[in-house]
Amino acid sequence: MTIQNISVFCGAHLGNNPIYASEAKKVAEVIANKGINVVFGGGDVGLMGVVSHTAVDKGTGVLGISLRSLFELELTNPRIEEVVVAETLLERKDIFMQRSDAFIVLPGGVGSLDELAEVMASNQLGIINKPIGILNTNGYYNDLLSWMKKAVEEGFISEANFKELIITESCDELIDRIISEERPADDDWTNRLGL
Repeated sequence: MTIQNISVFCGAHLGNNPIYASEAKKVAEVIANKGINVVFGGGDVGLMGVVSHTAVDKGTGVLGISLRSLFELELTNPRIEEVVVAETLLERKDIFMQRSDAFIVLPGGVGSLDELAEVMASNQLGIINKPIGILNTNGYYNDLLSWMKKAVEEGFISEANFKELIITESCDELIDRIISEERPADDDWTNRLGL
């Protein structure tokens, strides 16, 4: 599978440590340098703003998928070339999945967690079959990953589904692994259920 568009899920805030913004900038630079387009939540704030402005500066294609309520507050980055406005969060996530070949999750809040859960569950159920990467900057997702490992141990997440996640603290490694990953056959999705 050729990766042409990567969704970057990340916070609408910068966080309290400048490393989050610097790593978000680096992610956008690496994606752009590989000739891949960036898909993101449309915002001109927080890490979303860092990612989108960096991608525009680097000359790669940028698609923003905004929510109507946020779009009307004029929180969308005015520099991006294409904006799709969704009416609901469910519609917005559907568009992300349709328009993206892979997903990267940077530090963020409830929205980023929701998007991660949606694409993980969709892969597990065979709705999509696309790479998912977590950039664990500064150990931000350590507690979430500990919970996932506990869920695997207790039999609530299949080991196959968890092992499909690409998890690293290096954005270069993360994007290289996403690009080179060989996905399981579409008809193998039932193996990921662990039933």
